[in-house]
Amino acid sequence: MSRNLGSQYQAIKSPWSGYAIYSYPDASEIVAADRQPVMDAMNGIIAVNWQAIEPHWTAASSPFDRKYSLILVYDASGLVAFSVYRVLQMTAGPAIYRSGTEVLPAHQGRGLYGFFTSEVLRCSGAADKGDGSVLYGWRTRNPIVWAANAKICEKVTPSLLDDAQDPALQAACVEMCASLYPGKPLELPDMIMRGAYGHIKHHRQAYHGTASLVDAAMSRKIPDTADALFSVGYARV
Repeated sequence: MSRNLGSQYQAIKSPWSGYAIYSYPDASEIVAADRQPVMDAMNGIIAVNWQAIEPHWTAASSPFDRKYSLILVYDASGLVAFSVYRVLQMTAGPAIYRSGTEVLPAHQGRGLYGFFTSEVLRCSGAADKGDGSVLYGWRTRNPIVWAANAKICEKVTPSLLDDAQDPALQAACVEMCASLYPGKPLELPDMIMRGAYGHIKHHRQAYHGTASLVDAAMSRKIPDTADALFSVGYARV
């Protein structure tokens, strides 16, 4: 596992003394020689958090394409967390899509996911949109991830907690999914993407609070562990 990115990369200010954080609005800034070690470390984290039968990130599906943005968190042992996201232009305006965020179990509960979200909103220019909200999408079957993302949104669809549907957000879901995953339709109105996670399986755990309610809703809507929900909300910025 790569222990750091070397002196040619500038770390950003970290809220934690034990972490070095690197943020790349253009992930292609990471030079070719460093890409495989970083990708191996990213896949290593995924393999801890999921039951993976094959690598998620590969040369053919690379996180270092310029369409992606990337945040990496290191401690003395190596990479401990990362977040991949995209900034999109949609009919309703600019949008953010969280392509994947993973944190090693030993580093969970320290606020890294919230930090990633703040950094994504800052780097994407979401605050410049002007009306206090921005379209914000993600795909998951992890109740904790869904609840964390929904928490920062004014509205979200599918709404797992009150079953309210927003036609504009439904349309945004369909448009965003078609742009990101051509040929993989959504099942409306629950925004189900079948077979999204055929190569990895989420580790179930004991859920509490809002996450337990989300888990119950997910279990009803997508009992097959290979399926996922594609969600879009209006993020508060």
